[in-house]
Amino acid sequence: MNIPPNLINTIKKSYQSVRVANFHPTGIFATRALVFVMLVPILLVVIAYCMAFAKGYVSVEANKLIDVGINIIDHIFIPSVLTALVGFLALWIDKDGNGVPDQLEKEDKR
Repeated sequence: MNIPPNLINTIKKSYQSVRVANFHPTGIFATRALVFVMLVPILLVVIAYCMAFAKGYVSVEANKLIDVGINIIDHIFIPSVLTALVGFLALWIDKDGNGVPDQLEKEDKR
């Protein structure tokens, strides 16, 4: 796959201009990816359920897909998993741009 150098330079310049504008895309992209990953099982289950409803019967494969999808959704949306994922996303934020996340730079208040 040959990527032209102009395309790479354009992407670098746009990323730097976004960083200069005090807007840090890393945390936003990570949050969007998290939301996307969490919505995919829900959308697949809803689509499979609607397709089974439209057909008038649930095939064995559709039943397994819906059942496994509901189990995945049940395991993703428990409070401990959501808390851990949001906590890990907070570690991506680096407002001063030195490469160390701001949460890890904080001093202990003991």
